[in-house]
This record gives sequence, C-alpha cells and structure tokens, in this order.
Amino acid sequence: MLVRDIMQSRLVTISPKTTLPQATRLAAERRIRHLPVVENGDLIGIVSDRDLKQAMASPATSLEAHELNYLLNRLSVAEIMTQAVITIGPMFPVEEAARLMVQEKISALPVIEDGRLIGIVTETDVLELFVRAMGAGTPSTRLDVLLTDEQPSALPEIVNAIEGAGVRVTSIVTLQNRAGVREAVVRVATINPGPAIAALEAAGYAVRESWRG
Repeated sequence: MLVRDIMQSRLVTISPKTTLPQATRLAAERRIRHLPVVENGDLIGIVSDRDLKQAMASPATSLEAHELNYLLNRLSVAEIMTQAVITIGPMFPVEEAARLMVQEKISALPVIEDGRLIGIVTETDVLELFVRAMGAGTPSTRLDVLLTDEQPSALPEIVNAIEGAGVRVTSIVTLQNRAGVREAVVRVATINPGPAIAALEAAGYAVRESWRG
C-alpha cells in the first residue's frame, strides 16, 4: 500500500500571518493536530498542537490578562512553526512513511508531488492501516506461530493446515521480536481456534499464544 492510499487529501492549511489564537481555534474546531503553513502555494512550515501549546505563555507570567492576550493576538505562526519540514511523496510505500516518523520522532508528514502540497499522512493514518492489516476489530482470533530456519515453506503450510481444519485465514504477517525469534501472526475468522491450533501442532508448528477478540 502506498502513501497516497492512506493520506488525508482534504487539507486545512494556514498562512504564516495566521495568529496563534486563530490557529489554536482552527485546530480545535477541525479536531486536527497538524496545520501545514502555506504561502503563495508553497509549503513553508508546519505547526503541531504541541507547538501551539508551548507557545502559550507560562502560568507564572507576571503579565496582566489583557497584556497577555494582546501579545498572543500579535504572535503569528511564522514565529513558532517548524521550517525544516520533512515530507514524503505519494508513491512511497506506507512503511517508508512509518520509518521516517519513527526515525525523526515526528507524527505527521506532508505529502508533496511536483512541488505541490497534496496531502498529509499522520501516525493515526498509519495505525488505522495497521489495525486493518492485522484484522483487529472483528470477531476473530490471533495465533502466534513460531518459525524456524528449518521451515522454508512455512507460510503456505500454515495456511493449508488452518484452512484444512475448516478455519478461514483473514490475515498473516511475519515478524521478528526483540529476542530475534521469527513468528507468523495469523488472524483467523473464529473465536474457537482449537481446531486450527491442533492442525498446526499436527503439522509440526508451535503456537506460542492466542488472543481472542
């Protein structure tokens, strides 16, 4: 799946002259956490909800309320935005977007095509895809099947064993945990995984655990 398949294309943008209160109000009204800053059609920055909160004066300020409001109303997003914006293209795979967000410790990537801002992909978009890919949210069971180097044809054998027991496989992903152990995370369309587990064990596979939901 590509970035263009999960990005948000209905963008809410602001200009560098937008004031802090205006940006805060807009983010709250639209329930969004990132506001790309655009000038003359070009992306020149991005403001997050964290930037907005940090820009608010400390409660310990000695300013009077009217003085504080006056200063905040004059503060533009150009003064608080992140200017070195990390972006991605629409044809990149979703996992590259996720890798960038983890590596750079950011939670959103504006999507640029031919120099134009065409969308934004956030950590929420990536997590929603992960939930769908793992088959969560539907009546099913997750089976963690341990894999070894002596099982080169593991995936088709696992699927055949489970479906041979009359259980439908809805998703399968191979992962390596922090201990270096490889496993196949299999989601099956049943809350009674007993026949599937028995079939896997009969085929020589160890099922580490199951989770029903």
